[in-house]
Amino acid sequence: MNTKQFRIAAAVTLTAMVVDAGAAGWRNIDDAHHLGGRRASEGYMKGKVVLVDRWGAHCPPCRKMLPQVERIWQSFKTKSFVVLGGHCAGWGTADEVRRIVDENKLTYPVYEDAGLAEGEPQFNAIPFLYVVDETGIVAYKGHSERAATQAIVTALTDMDAPRDVGQWRRFLDFELKELPGKAYLRLEEFSKKFPQEAKEYAEAKRELERVPDIKELVELVKFAKQAKDMPVFDEKRKDKKQKFAKMVEAAIAKYAPLKESKDLRVAQEAKNAIADLKWTQAAL
Repeated sequence: MNTKQFRIAAAVTLTAMVVDAGAAGWRNIDDAHHLGGRRASEGYMKGKVVLVDRWGAHCPPCRKMLPQVERIWQSFKTKSFVVLGGHCAGWGTADEVRRIVDENKLTYPVYEDAGLAEGEPQFNAIPFLYVVDETGIVAYKGHSERAATQAIVTALTDMDAPRDVGQWRRFLDFELKELPGKAYLRLEEFSKKFPQEAKEYAEAKRELERVPDIKELVELVKFAKQAKDMPVFDEKRKDKKQKFAKMVEAAIAKYAPLKESKDLRVAQEAKNAIADLKWTQAAL
């Protein structure tokens, strides 16, 4: 297939539709498959909106799209968002991929053949993008970075400010199982907005309050979210930058024991929040 024919094939648009992939599980996110950019983990992806870019080193349209994917990552990296570059096996060697990653200065995680472990949308042309929301629902699949960006904006907006009671319940039900710290904070908001409907979660809240280390976890999750929205410090604000850096460093040390919590949900959510703090720390 020549370049022109490939561009035509890559332009084929798959019908975008919402696909429920369940609680998203990820494959090949480990050291053996890492090819460039930041490192991630299956646990770290939990509770985040994820943009997956399936591409190949020998695919000209794929290489052309990489800078656009990096721009998307830079636009939303302070949110609960991750870009996952899933290089397609057989479309280039590891050395070729690493060279392309370096040339394009890609900073998001790039792994060989990474993507959803179950329920990954089928595709017959690359580059192929899909967006997975916090709860594991595939909100977009196709070849348009513009459409993918809009799906990201919608997924992030819905996660932070659900549009109706049904959406609140969907996020709450997921977080109560997977992310107790985030669930506690969301339940507090839900109770203020919908006090009558929140009564059905009274027992769930009591159960959360019995979770080991829940108070400290809630503090950590809240601080990590605030820290991600860090201000831009110029030379005139050097003192404030140093003060902020010390606060982040102190929080990492203070909440580190949570990573060893007996409750596996607490341990994983604490690891995620501390990873976010370390990313913030590295950007200072």
